[in-house]
Amino acid sequence: MTTAADRQRVYARIAERFPEFVEGVCDLARVPTISARREAETEGATATRRALERFGVPARIVPVPGGPSLVVGEVGEDPRRPTLILYNHYDVQPVDPLDEWTHDPFTPVVESGQLFGRGIADTKGNLVAQALAQATIREVLGALPLNLRFMAEGEEEVGSPHLGAFARRHPGLFRADGACVEAGSHALDGHPQLFMGNKGILYVELRARTASVDQHSSLAAVIPNPAWRLLAALRTIRDDRGRITIPGFHDGMARPTPDALAYLARNPFDPIVYRRVYGAKAVLGGRRRLDRLKAYCYSPTCNIDGIVSGYVGEGSKTINPAWAAVKLDFRLLPGQRPARILARLRSHLRRGGFGDLEVIPRSAFEPGATPVSAPIGQAAIAACQEVYGRAPGVFPWAPGSSTTGYYTSRGTPVVKLPGVAYVGSRVHAPNEHIRLDDARRAIQLAAAMMLRFPEFRPPRRSRR
Repeated sequence: MTTAADRQRVYARIAERFPEFVEGVCDLARVPTISARREAETEGATATRRALERFGVPARIVPVPGGPSLVVGEVGEDPRRPTLILYNHYDVQPVDPLDEWTHDPFTPVVESGQLFGRGIADTKGNLVAQALAQATIREVLGALPLNLRFMAEGEEEVGSPHLGAFARRHPGLFRADGACVEAGSHALDGHPQLFMGNKGILYVELRARTASVDQHSSLAAVIPNPAWRLLAALRTIRDDRGRITIPGFHDGMARPTPDALAYLARNPFDPIVYRRVYGAKAVLGGRRRLDRLKAYCYSPTCNIDGIVSGYVGEGSKTINPAWAAVKLDFRLLPGQRPARILARLRSHLRRGGFGDLEVIPRSAFEPGATPVSAPIGQAAIAACQEVYGRAPGVFPWAPGSSTTGYYTSRGTPVVKLPGVAYVGSRVHAPNEHIRLDDARRAIQLAAAMMLRFPEFRPPRRSRR
């Protein structure tokens, strides 16, 4: 076990090596790995392997049938020591609307203590941060007290459609004593945020077609309008208060435990901050901070991502469209299953007289979470306390979705450490960025987790 003095030496050396992080993440972020368009998949995998190897992590590119490759890097082969998985992804979201970026999204720029670029926050920055952390431990202390397995995939932003089948064929890769899946973040004031898992997601498209071609708008008197039909169907899925009205939708859904509520009550975060971050006109959930936090964590959602129908160009074009489409995502709590929700959505639409609508599943992630009382949760809290000098804000899970279920379903407990980003990082939006001070702390925290985890998870034989 390491001493507090040893760990402080590691943290001090990380501060000295911090420019290597900036250089490394900028190199990786220059590769335009937009998975929605399947761009730069090969280049992205190669650049990710290179990013790991520059910090001494032997890495290999593993083919994933039908999808972009998985990059796996491993340090340590001692079966007596615990193994910690570090999962990230090298793909990024599209950059649209491009005219809202103040800098080219794939030319990273440091400005006023912030680093701008697509993928810097989500999640190329976290991969480089973790790689630098382990390299510094090895430099200062000579060796790691555990085994590490880096895993980086190339299609998380589109729901990892090929990773599930890959995981079923290679379950051992997803089994370990613990896993850090992507990362949590920082509040506006720099307070660390720790998440114990992720909500799941079901992403679907609904299509209505009422004719083979568009018609003159006067014919709307006798030919149904597909957009109105789609809107009528949507009104049966969610009520005005936001509650989802699909029968059986809430079955099995996790409820707040006394332990989780106690941590939320001590958590200083307030979703009302999104008024400032995004210019939101309202923040839902209630008048009290704790009520808003409970809504943030324990409310499933049915969100409209986009609606398309008819003519939306300049000027006028009087038509009755032939078709309309809407894209929806459902954020799901542990205990809910995407496949079950999809079946109930289809059944609900048929029973409501909307059996003619086409329901097209696009992507899904299973929810997954680990109790904060688990060793990995307690190790994360201890690491935060040491690096930040205060306990983190603890959430039962993140409101977003990721590959967490691939690990928890195989018995691997999961945590999302505070990473390089903060709540104002504009993830998935123009001008994605991180604050350099947050990133410096995040690298130190990654090192602290690697050093402290063996104290909470005694070494035992590998289960690989």
